[in-house]
Amino acid sequence: MAQCTFFNAEGFLVQSTQSVNDCTGHILVSPTEYNLMVQSVEINPADVTAVFGITFGWVVLLGALSYKVKIAKQTINKS
Repeated sequence: MAQCTFFNAEGFLVQSTQSVNDCTGHILVSPTEYNLMVQSVEINPADVTAVFGITFGWVVLLGALSYKVKIAKQTINKS
């Protein structure tokens, strides 16, 4: 069960009477709860590769587009 805690004036970690939803300090969770939280987020290498590829593709695309706009502006200004 999760518990709300905070550091007191002497620097010790003490349990708070606040509920977990209203906690302004730190929340301690049990090992079971932690494992459930970690298992609920699954990031695999294929997902990382896909996101990296899409992001890198957008950077290259926008760079090429900005270069074409720059060339078009220079051509218009020369006329």
